[in-house]
Amino acid sequence: MIILILSGLVMIMLSSVLGGMAVGGMERVVQSMGFWILGMWGLISAIYLGGNIILREIKEKTIYLILSRPISRTSFLLGKYLGILMVMATSYATLSGFLLFVMFGCGVSINSAHIWALMFIFGEWLLLAAITICLACFTTPLLHAFMMTGFYFIGHLSNILRIYSANSDELWMTIALKCLYIVIPNLEALNFRSEAIYNEFVPFSLLIEGAGVLGLWIVLFLVAAVTIFNERRIP
Repeated sequence: MIILILSGLVMIMLSSVLGGMAVGGMERVVQSMGFWILGMWGLISAIYLGGNIILREIKEKTIYLILSRPISRTSFLLGKYLGILMVMATSYATLSGFLLFVMFGCGVSINSAHIWALMFIFGEWLLLAAITICLACFTTPLLHAFMMTGFYFIGHLSNILRIYSANSDELWMTIALKCLYIVIPNLEALNFRSEAIYNEFVPFSLLIEGAGVLGLWIVLFLVAAVTIFNERRIP
């Protein structure tokens, strides 16, 4: 995880170098690349921390020692989730703090939209942690990585899926796109990066909508994870 954090710091520093090469757009390049790095590093961290978190316990048979004590499966799983959150929170605080430092050094004027954008990117990390715990309860590490990547990129294309489903002439395509739109979290509801970059006002209604989407999906994935893990037969 330390290597992942250090690589993120290097990438953020590189954004200032690339921004310096842009004609008249250094501030925009630094912000765009910085926000993109934070988003992608959340996905990579969730895959790295959660892909093998349950399977490793079973293979090493440490799960039998833990569950033989007065600890329920639900407590065990939620403990794993909190553990992932603590590691991810430390990583995020380091990366986002360094990004703000680089932005300030590049002359970017920090406004309230930046704070909201950074808060909801961390919220996205929380959601990715819940998804990775849920998938870890029934998938292999390889399938886990593929599904996490799918959730992330399709989630950020949710609005496009909705538009295509409304304009498609094929019934099966409309149904398929609508199903994807419903079952995949709309991560664009948590995306306020463009407002931060272009110094636009963030409506309070969008913040409430984003917080609602975030809280609902986190709860749903944690409930699903607990249900699957409680029903799973551990060999």
